[in-house]
Amino acid sequence: MGKRRGEVIAAVEVTILIFLITLGMIGYILLLPEEERAALLGQEATNGEEQQTATEVLLSEVPGEVTSTKSSTQTRSLEPMRLYSTTESTTETLVSSLTVSRNIIQNNYKAITFDVENLNDLESLGLLFLITESKGEMTVELNGHMIFEGELTSNDLPLDLPVSYLQEKDNVMKISANFPGWQIFSANYYLLQDVRLLEGYTVADTTSTRTFSIDNSEDVTSATLSYFLTCNNDLDGILTISLNNREVFSDQIFCEYLDERKLELREDYLGSLNTLKFEVTEGDYNIEEATVALKTKNRDFPKFSFDIDPDLYEEILSGEKEVYLKLSFGDETLEKKSTVTVQEFSFGFDTESGSYEKKITAYLDEGVNTISVQPENNFEIDNLKVYVL
Repeated sequence: MGKRRGEVIAAVEVTILIFLITLGMIGYILLLPEEERAALLGQEATNGEEQQTATEVLLSEVPGEVTSTKSSTQTRSLEPMRLYSTTESTTETLVSSLTVSRNIIQNNYKAITFDVENLNDLESLGLLFLITESKGEMTVELNGHMIFEGELTSNDLPLDLPVSYLQEKDNVMKISANFPGWQIFSANYYLLQDVRLLEGYTVADTTSTRTFSIDNSEDVTSATLSYFLTCNNDLDGILTISLNNREVFSDQIFCEYLDERKLELREDYLGSLNTLKFEVTEGDYNIEEATVALKTKNRDFPKFSFDIDPDLYEEILSGEKEVYLKLSFGDETLEKKSTVTVQEFSFGFDTESGSYEKKITAYLDEGVNTISVQPENNFEIDNLKVYVL
């Protein structure tokens, strides 16, 4: 009899222990966060308006941080250019040989007539010849202006003929020997060969322009012009760069500096179509690998797509199914403000809670649907879900 009573007491104690363990487990589960409790029980998590279990999840993404703007860099390449202002020399033969002489009786001088082409571009003019035999002094005149008088040797050649004395047509070069002076029974003379004009013409293309376009100049936060400049001669001219007729750079070119050169352009000078003007005063230069790097504020909002098959769409049209969008945020205290576009329909939200939920059934189409999140401030989206109830 005593043994029977002990068995009953032991059974009661075991039952009480199991009850207490069960009660503790229930309390533990009830105290778990909702998502962990749902995972433990194998159920769909619910909060806010989502009180029913989703029958189908159409989209589940983790967008992460979303921002109101996103910077990007675009590059515009410019064609190479050559800028120069140099002198090119040409030679014009006047006569192959001539002799001038003078004594007490005769003045045997020579007058040579010549024309000048492209007088406006003529930078310099020289007279060159070979003296094969000479005695005494001589005189050279150009259009009535004295060029040289005295005893001429090869060290004095070529003779400089001032361009200001010239005219386009019928220039007269007078070459004569001087009177022998007190040696009245002697003669001065010069035997010349290969009498030539050395013409130095300015050849120039000192200005070049390049254009580039911008979709929206107001979105540009910085613009940088980069280029390589090489020198084809030793002249260090002045390079001037203008943007849309506004000077942005002007300085002497130092040919020993051959690295890449960079120039910050003012954003307020920019427009939809922009013209860069490059100009040099003198020298000969190549400008190559020129680019304009544009840093812009481009809207780059995240987009997500999901599909609605014909059967589900029929159920939506008949009212049997509803579709919801739910956003879960990483911070439950910060303000989250955004516009959401579903297909062509838009709506906004402004919340400090940890989630946002909205029925989007009326916005949907059969087939592919797209959702775009267009934030007005920066925040985290831990999960973006579209589900069916």
